[in-house]
Parts: sequence; C-alpha cells; structure tokens
Amino acid sequence: MSAFVHLHNHSEYSLLDGACRISEMVDWAFQNSAPAIALTDHGNMFGAYEFYKTAKKEGVNPILGCEVYVAPGSRNDREKGQRPYHLTLLAEDVIGYKNLMKLVSLGYIEGFYSKPRIDMEILRAYNQGIIALTGCINGFVPALIGSNKDKASANLRTLIDILGKHNVFVEIQNHGLSEEVEAMPTLIEIAKEFSLPLVGTNDSHYLTKGHHDMHDVLLCVQMGKNLHDQNRLRFDNQFYLKNIDEMRSVFADYPPEVITNTIEIANRCQVKLDYDDSIMPETAVPKGHTPISYLKQICQEGLEDKVESVTTELQKRLDYEISIIEQTGYAGYFLIVWDYCNYTRQQGFPLNARGSAGGSLALYAMGVTTFNPVKYGCIFERFLNLERVNLPDIDIDFAPEHRDLVIKYLVDQYGEESVGYVAAFNSLGAKQAIRDVGRALDVPLSDVDRVVKLIPNTPGITLNEALEESPEFSHVANEPQNEEVMKFARELEGMKRHVSIHASGIVLANGPLTDYVPLFKDKSGRVATQFEFKTVESIGMVKFDFLGLRTLSEVHNCLERIQQNENIELKLDDIPFDDKKTYAMLSKGLVAGLFQLETSPGMKRVIIQIQPDKFEDFIPIPALYRPGPLDSGMMDSFIRRKIGLEPVTYLHPLLEKSLSESYGVCIYQEQLMQIAQDMAGFTLGEADLLRYAVGKKDAEMLNNMKEKFINGSIGNGVEREKAIEIFEHLEPFARYAFNKSHTVAYAILSYQMAFLKTHYPRQFMAAMMTGESAYSDKIMKYIAECAKIADFLGTEIKVLPPDINRSDTTFTVDQNDIRFGLAAVKNVSEGVIEAVVTVRMEDGPFTSLQDFCERVDGKQLNKRAIESLIQAGAFDNVGDSHRAQDLANLDRIMKLAQSVQKDREKGQISLFGGDSNGEGDPFAAQVSSTPTEPWSYEEKLRNEKEILGFYLSGHPLEQYGDIVEYYTTTTSQTLVEHSLDIEVYAVAMIAEIKSITTKKGDQMAIVTLEDLEGTIPAVIFPDTYKDYHELVEEGNIVWVRGNVGQDRRRDEDENQEIVRQIQINEVIEINEVINTTTSSLEISIQKLDLENQEKLEKLLELCNSNQGGNDLILRLTDPKFGEIIAQCNQRYSLPNSETIINKVEGIFGKGSIKPSNRTKRSGEQPKFALNPW
Repeated sequence: MSAFVHLHNHSEYSLLDGACRISEMVDWAFQNSAPAIALTDHGNMFGAYEFYKTAKKEGVNPILGCEVYVAPGSRNDREKGQRPYHLTLLAEDVIGYKNLMKLVSLGYIEGFYSKPRIDMEILRAYNQGIIALTGCINGFVPALIGSNKDKASANLRTLIDILGKHNVFVEIQNHGLSEEVEAMPTLIEIAKEFSLPLVGTNDSHYLTKGHHDMHDVLLCVQMGKNLHDQNRLRFDNQFYLKNIDEMRSVFADYPPEVITNTIEIANRCQVKLDYDDSIMPETAVPKGHTPISYLKQICQEGLEDKVESVTTELQKRLDYEISIIEQTGYAGYFLIVWDYCNYTRQQGFPLNARGSAGGSLALYAMGVTTFNPVKYGCIFERFLNLERVNLPDIDIDFAPEHRDLVIKYLVDQYGEESVGYVAAFNSLGAKQAIRDVGRALDVPLSDVDRVVKLIPNTPGITLNEALEESPEFSHVANEPQNEEVMKFARELEGMKRHVSIHASGIVLANGPLTDYVPLFKDKSGRVATQFEFKTVESIGMVKFDFLGLRTLSEVHNCLERIQQNENIELKLDDIPFDDKKTYAMLSKGLVAGLFQLETSPGMKRVIIQIQPDKFEDFIPIPALYRPGPLDSGMMDSFIRRKIGLEPVTYLHPLLEKSLSESYGVCIYQEQLMQIAQDMAGFTLGEADLLRYAVGKKDAEMLNNMKEKFINGSIGNGVEREKAIEIFEHLEPFARYAFNKSHTVAYAILSYQMAFLKTHYPRQFMAAMMTGESAYSDKIMKYIAECAKIADFLGTEIKVLPPDINRSDTTFTVDQNDIRFGLAAVKNVSEGVIEAVVTVRMEDGPFTSLQDFCERVDGKQLNKRAIESLIQAGAFDNVGDSHRAQDLANLDRIMKLAQSVQKDREKGQISLFGGDSNGEGDPFAAQVSSTPTEPWSYEEKLRNEKEILGFYLSGHPLEQYGDIVEYYTTTTSQTLVEHSLDIEVYAVAMIAEIKSITTKKGDQMAIVTLEDLEGTIPAVIFPDTYKDYHELVEEGNIVWVRGNVGQDRRRDEDENQEIVRQIQINEVIEINEVINTTTSSLEISIQKLDLENQEKLEKLLELCNSNQGGNDLILRLTDPKFGEIIAQCNQRYSLPNSETIINKVEGIFGKGSIKPSNRTKRSGEQPKFALNPW
C-alpha cells in the first residue's frame, strides 16, 4: 500500500483549468495502491458525487474537498484589485461534507465577485467536520509570507480559532517554483510557532507528466490565448499526480511528517453518504387524508367529470394505476405535479404534457394530460413500471412568459431554499475540440474550418467515429499539418468546458437543497444544483421538467384575439376532432404555422399524400417523418397501404389487434408491447423491458427477451419458425418506433392549431406573426400563407402595413384583415410604442405627421424611429401627404413640435383658448411643405424592405406572375428537401452579395437570393463568378441553375447552423429566360405516383399522341434515396403548350412540369442516373 495520499487535486470540473478526468484520477489511485485520494476543485463541488461513487466502486477512499476562494475581508465586499486567497478544505465526515456544501454554495450565492468567495464569518458558522490545509502559494497564509508575516500569522490564528488546532495543517508544496522555495522555510517556522503539523501536497492539474502540453493548450482555451502569447498563465511540468517515490524525492529535505500526515488525514476523512432518507418534499393534504387517499379522491372525481360514464374498463385501469403509484411511493410526486398544473390552469395559462406521461389515466383524470389514454391505446407501463422502477418523467410544456411564474409559485409553496434549477455541463465535442485547439495553436481559421466541415453532423459523434465514418475527414485529419491539432483535440475531447442551467430541470427537496447538494448561481441570478441531472436523480432528488414552448404562447394569443374580435370564449378542450374542413385544409398541405408540421416541406408532402380524414390518420405523421422510419421504408409502406396501393397484411392473425390502426406497420413502441402481450403472454411490465432492450440495443437483454417471446408464442399456438420470423421482422421496425403517448399529445396540439387556422385564420395568422416577429423569413412565409388559406376558404386576407392610428404593439385583426404591429418596425422601441398608443387612446387619432410630433412626448421620440415609421407606411392614412413628402418635412416638423412642447410645458397656452389638438394655438402653426416627388414603386418597396426586413406592399417578383413558378424547381421553402448535389433552378431576386477573394486571388461571392416566401443561401465559385459577375448585382431578378450543397451559417439568433444552399453554375437575367426557347421539359414525379400504373399510362398516352420538340426529363423523388434525374428515350417528347401543361398538372399536380433551359444555354449535357422507357 502506498505511504502517501494526494490531498490537493483538480479534475476537469475545475473548468478549463484541471485536465484530469475523475475516472482516470481514481484509476491512478487504484493502480498505485493509494488507499485514498482527494478532490479539491477550484471553488466548486461539481464533481463531488461522481468522484465519490467512482472511488467507492474501485475500493478507494474518496476524500471530498474543495480549494475554496477566501475574500480578503468580507464576502460582501466588492473592491476592485482585491484577489481572493486559496484555502484547501476537506470533509472529515458527513457533517463536514454538508458544511462544505453550504460553504461552497454561499460562495456563489452571496460571495461571488469574479470567483465564488467565502469568508471567516461563514466558515465559523459551518466549521464542524472540516479539516483545513493552508493552501498553495496563493493560499490564505502562504500568500502573505513574503509581504506581511504578521498578517499571515493572524490568518493562521483565525483558522485555529475557528476550526481547532487539530483540524489545521500547514500545507507545503514544492513544484520547483522560486516563490515556494522562498516561502517554505517561513511556513515551517510558523508551523513550529503554532505547534501545527506539516503536510505535503502536489497541486495536481493533470494526470501524468506527459500531459503537460495538453494542459497548456487547455489553459490557452480558457484564456482565449495561443501558445505563443508571452503574457499568459502557464504551469511547468510538475503539476501532475506523482507516485510515492517522486513525492519522497520532492520532500527529501523536509521532515518526514509532510508525507506521513497525508495518511493520517486520509484515515480521518471517512465520509459515508447515505441518501436513503426521503428527499421528496412533504405534500400538504386536507385533514383526514394521506397523500394516496387524496390522490384517489382527485382522480376519481376528475375521471367522473371528464367522461360520460366511468366504465368497468376505465375504473379497473384507474384502480390499477393508483395501486402502482402507491407501491412505488410516488403519490406525493403526482400531487405536486397536479398542484402546479392546477395553478397554471386557474391562472388561464396554457400547458401541455408531453412524453410517456400521456399513458396515465390517473394524470388525465387529474387534468395534467389532455387525452384519455385508453381511447388511444396508450400504455401505463410505458410510463411507470414495477419491473423497471425509476422516478417517472412528467414533462410539462408552458408558454415561455408563464414558465417563471409557475416556478415562482413552487418557490412560494415550498420555500426558496428548497427549489432550484439544475446544472448542465457543456463538454468539448469533436468539432469544438478541433476549433479550440486550432485557436490555441494559432492555426488559421480557414484551415480549421476546412477540417471541421468534414466531420459528419451526427449528434454526439466522436473524433474516432468521424475518422471511421468519413474517409474525407480521415484523409485531411492525417495530413502532417493537422497532426498536432488532432493529437490535442483527441486528448481534450469530452472534457467539461463550461457550466450552464439545464433548459427545463427544476428540483424540489424536503428542506434546504444544501442539505443534499451544493449550489451555484449563474450570471442571471438563477440558483442551481452543482450536480447535473443524472447525478441529482441518482441521489433520489425529485426533478420536474418545466419546458418553455413558444407555440403555447401563440395559441394563447390566438384564443385571446378570438375572444376580443368574435366575442367567443373558445377553449382548446372544446375543439372537435372530426371537423371535415380542418382535414381538408391539412390535405391541401396548408401547414405553415402548425406545430411540428411546418418544420419541412417533406412533412407537408407526406400530409398531402396521406390525405388524413380522421384523427387516427393524423397521429402517426410526426412519428413517421423521422430518419429511421424514412430509411427503413416504414413511412412509404404506411402511405401506400393507407391510399390503397399496397394490401394490408399481417404475419399472423394475432398481430391484427395491435397493428390494424396503422395498416399493419409497427409505428409505436406501445404496439410492440401489445404484441408481446397478445402473442407471447408477456405482462405489460415485461413488454416494457422488451421495448427498452430493443431501443437500447442491449444484446444480452434482447437475446433473453427473444427466447422468452418465442417460447411464449409457441405456448399460444404459434409455430416456432413463425415466432422467430415475427420477432426478427418486428425488431428493426420497433427500433424506430415512437412513443405513442408523446405522439398523441403533440398531434392533439397540432390538430387544435389546424382547427384554429381553418376557422379563425385571421386571429391565428396574426398570433403566429406576433410570435415570430423577430424572424423576417417567417413573416414572409406567413404573409404568403395568408393568401393560400384565403384562397382555400374562398375569402381574402390582406396583411396591411403599420398604421399610426390603427396598429397596436403586435399584429392585430383589423376588420377582415391583419394589421402590422408597430413592434415589427425596426428602430421603434417599446417606449415609443407605449407613448404613441397612450396618447392616441387619451386624445384620439393623429391627424397629420405634425400633429403626431406635437402630441407625443419628444423625450420618447427620436428622428430615426419616426423615419422608420414613415418608410414602413405608418402615416399613409394620416393627412394628405406621402412618404417622400413626410421625410422631406420631418426636420422642420420636429423642430416646431419641440418648440410647441416646451412652450406648453411653461404654461404659455394660447390666449384664444386652444384645445388639446392645438386648434387656435399660435404655437401650432403648420409647416410649409416643400414640393417633393412621391417615391416610385421600386423605391417604396426598397424602403419597406430596409425597415421591415421584407417587402410588404408588393414584391419585385410579382410583376412576373406565374412565370416565376413555371421556371422554378426549388424555392426558399423547398430547398431543404432536395438531395445534395441534385440540380435545381430558381427565379429570385439577388438580395445580398458578399464578395470574397480566395487564397489564389480569385473572386467569388456569397449570395442571398429572395423569392416570394423567404431567402435562399447561395454561393458562386470563381469560375462561374467570372462568367456572370455583371449579372450578380443587388436587386437584379435572375434565373439561376445550380447544385444543392450545404454550408455553415449563422441564423437570426446568431447560432451556427448547417443550411442548404445553391452552388450556382449559371445565371440568366429573367427577361432573357422568358424569351429563350425551351429545349426540354422536366416533370417532377413522387415515388408513389411512379408506382401508380394508371398515372404512368396517362403520361405515356399523352406523349404518344402529342409529339413535340421538347425532350422529357423526369425528376423522381424517393423518401429513402432522395432525388433521381432521368432522361427519357428520345422518342418521347412534348410540345411546350398551355394545354400540355394543364394535362400534365392534372396527372401529377400543380407545378409538376417545368421548362429546362440548361442544355440550350450552357451547352452542358445533364448527368442522368437512369434511362426509363
């Protein structure tokens, strides 16, 4: 056994300072026969419990500690230039551990000033069970040795007074630093003076001596420096976990006690953590009730209120669920959730439960979830299962603006010290590791980007996985110039980078949180556990998921508008699920603004293909439109069976009960569970274990379950070979199966929104535009959708410009139209809007720009805000001026208005008794107007675009009408659906150009194209730019041909994202395209249409009877393989006529036939994948 224990060590939780992983640190202790090892991260205990569990598992005694920061005076002082001291504190027992948690927590909550600082006051308050080592060269005592020995002695005396002489050790270190060599004799002298023992430590920040360079890179990442910077923090190569011989050598010239006392301290530090006591907060229940009896009452009364008749089946299910809740001891947990959900509904706030909780009839009866799980075949055991006992997840969505109010309610109910957020640690992923290391090594950003862009976008992918999956990345990564970057990136990959707050997690405790976990406070003032979610769960703390969902804000907004405009108090629960008009709208693909459904054009296409006419057909759409079901053919098979192109079959009659609702395709996890019960006699608890094994790909567990399934099926009369076939058929499908409870919950919300959009389109679209007002692309899409939904409904819905007399802050319904909100106008602040609306409500509408400037407080207004309102058209309906005139007169109007307001403030009111509108007031003289020409249509649109982010009165493309659609194969809304490298055409306006000079000195351009519904990212590489640069000017309307690529760009929230773009190969001015003779026609055909023999025969018949001069190109779209472009045999051709276009669109849908100009102009021959017919 080692005769030395390391008592001063930093793990990766000393963020970007320590480079030891906890598992490696503990393994080092085990391999070196060390009986114990300490963890003393800087100012925090982030890794304490992980360290404790890992060490215990390896048979190593975990010494739980912290190198705290000590304020020079009070922790409440905030004086610049006062650096805190370091002090090493170790927990001797459980009391010490709890006190250490309280100290570290207070360091963040009360003492944070650059660092989390404690002081002697709180150390005195929480002194029991604490051993102190005086620290490193920056320690509470050592830091003062050279400058103020008396102060050093005083500090030591204070420590002894607080902790007791037997709990204070003078810490000495020898890393070869001159400061240490100078300080050690005095430290030894002071130790003798106070009769205190010495203890030797090594300030370990990395595992081995060979990790020094890696640690140096990590320090550069922390400070934003590079290795060549002279003015930066750096360690030498002695700050690692040294073995006993190395430590004896380090302290060879010092008393033996510096070594032996490490063993004494280790023997004293024996913390045994026991979290068996209930951490669940006690729930207040009415007198005479226990939590379970009160839960039963709430559930029974709730169920009777929600259903017409409580059938035997429902009662049996409810009784069963309550018995499981009672056996697991979770009645209090359910009551807490019911309490805050009940509060939320009482406040009129929307909420939505997601996830497996939807499978609980009890939660439905309590009003937590929104649907009857029995009706939709959702299984309770998927949520809570005695054979897989863990705290169930009840995930609740709240409107973001209400989420904090509900959390405040929890704080009021259970106490501030018992409620907290949860930490989330961001680790260095593969891409981030390369970027950080590249920066530290001063590698040019372009070279780093070149490497990073080749890493697949698979979430959580490691560097090793990327090397295996991507030959291109592997090739570049192994280039000599990237060798050092890859070496350090691999060493640092996975290390904790920074701490934040979990997006949804809230914890409650039975008493102060600091009795169980240490806390920290983020920059916004939120207090959170220092342990992350899994650790919090593992110690038995109750966690709750409070998720913010902006969709709920928009739905709430819509319902309020319906109440205001229509005087109808509509509730979501009152919406019928058999509304034919809603399904007709969905079947048209009008999904913009609908939760989950607007995410991609592919989803829209699936809805059109499925043509849902009942809710059961609508539920599976989000579950099917995912990579797994798409790749496996599940979605394809479902659609074909639903529309009658493929027969519905079952491998065995026993499967029909479970799979009939989804036409024989296994879509939901609950279906697999039901099959296991029906066919193999599993209990639903066992069936949930099978689901778990399939989803987690647990080979051992899966093999056991497979044998059980086969034997159970045989016992139910199924032949062994058939049972094996069924299991092997279901397994891959089940791997992609989705949680039905979650799907139903979100399908209900999506359908309810569709109903609102169908029956209250103006209120709905106004609410959506309000919610997305910060995103100009979304607003453009929604404006276009207003026209589409109006066309479907046979009405008209205009989106009107802002109006200074009619606009509110947000988008509103103005009679039968939607009025722009003032908040969507750039440069117009909330203060300006509030002032405008207040004056308008108090004194009536504005009569002119001058009247506006005189009446609205000039302290609130500024010239830029008024200019923006004018440009946006807010004064178009005020007076008889126009936008150009108003801008020309603005300076004089504002000057006069300021004078009028000053004189009125002085009380110099008109002798003629002028009223509030200034009538008869000599100070309200009219500004003489300078004759100014109105803006042209183009100028008007250009100014709108500048202020609103898009065109509102019209769009430059509108003058070309149907020509735009006719010459287009992709749009801003459909580009994402095309396969990479496929060729596309677009008609758009060049909205933005960024010219770039390459390393070779060539010019290229990053371009933003704009169509009627949004923007299209594009790039023009040097060879193409050289040919077409004269056409590439902002404002030009062009036809472009190019291939679909992807790039990393920043979204409107400044987050990096992977976006599809067009890599442009050809640019033609729009009028030239119109005048160019088309050489070929391109017909887009979906895979399902390709399998429809009747449609293909109609196309062949059309070709045979209408020979023309245009070759045929087919663009075939397959959900699994993407797009394939096929050149037809030359004997098949069609004339480019309106009659032919109408007939083709009659077969394959509107917009399915387009002209193709590429071979005519460019001389290129298209690359085709196959030659049909």
